[in-house]
Amino acid sequence: MKKYIGVFLLSSLLMGCAAGDDAPVNSGAVGVTTVKMSADFLAPILPKLAALYKVSVCPVPSTTDSPNFVSGMDCDGDGGIVRYLTPSSFKVAMKRLDFVRSDGAITQIIADTGTLANAQVLDLNSPAILLSETLPEGNYSSFVAELYYYEIVMPVDLPSVTQTLRVYLSDDNFVSEGSLGHHQGDITFVDAATGNELGWAAPGLAWRSANLLAARGATVGAGGTDPETTHLRGLYGDATLWNQAVFMQGANQDIFRITAPMSLVIGSTSQTVTFTFDVKDSWFFEDFDGNQLFNPCTGGGSEACAAGAEWSPLFYPPTITIQ
Repeated sequence: MKKYIGVFLLSSLLMGCAAGDDAPVNSGAVGVTTVKMSADFLAPILPKLAALYKVSVCPVPSTTDSPNFVSGMDCDGDGGIVRYLTPSSFKVAMKRLDFVRSDGAITQIIADTGTLANAQVLDLNSPAILLSETLPEGNYSSFVAELYYYEIVMPVDLPSVTQTLRVYLSDDNFVSEGSLGHHQGDITFVDAATGNELGWAAPGLAWRSANLLAARGATVGAGGTDPETTHLRGLYGDATLWNQAVFMQGANQDIFRITAPMSLVIGSTSQTVTFTFDVKDSWFFEDFDGNQLFNPCTGGGSEACAAGAEWSPLFYPPTITIQ
């Protein structure tokens, strides 16, 4: 029996801001605003909300192991030790990114690409500059981002093979999107050299090339069936994640949309706005064979395939710094 869990941590605690919405705006010369996006491979995800989530002592009575626990714990006593892996690479595909002024006016940072397939793929292994120019002055109180997928590189299987994995956050299996066959939560393998997809990770089978699915078929994770689209959700995420209203836009669309506060005043001063995705320890699993590798459905204990085995990518929205 396999158990898939999903974690999406979103809180106002994420947003680091430089000024309040009521700060004055200069009506003279407008400074240059530079917008960057990057990945941080040194900052762990979970400590950001340590007071709410991170625990180092097993609760009583015992409970299922989860990403709330520090590495090395086994609170459910099933022999699977809580472990975390840090990908060596991180990319994100963004359909759009807008800054929203307090009066409702929108400034496009990444113009809407129209379809998910045309999303802008950003390699965040080093900071990517999205733009550097003068923007309309005013108080910007929020941003809206639409994400297609994110892509990581990490070791999988036994013996381990460095593999590029794509985790789908949005569903492109609609006529308006080109009927491309991906549902929310799907996990696919990608050819590192060409960027082409090799196939879908199959439930109940070792994560290796010979076992990949050429089409997703009836794969379904803990997210079950989308009640609006009737699409089967993939291996990442559960119903608590995907049934959030923000990720469900009706029978013909499922786009992973983040709307979050920011506090940016654009006036005469030049400044840099940086969106940072924290990547360290962003793959959670129970290690049954003690090798500290994620080798699903292989080896002693069979990570991701043993009864009650827990695993999940951990996705955390970006933090914002304004300098």
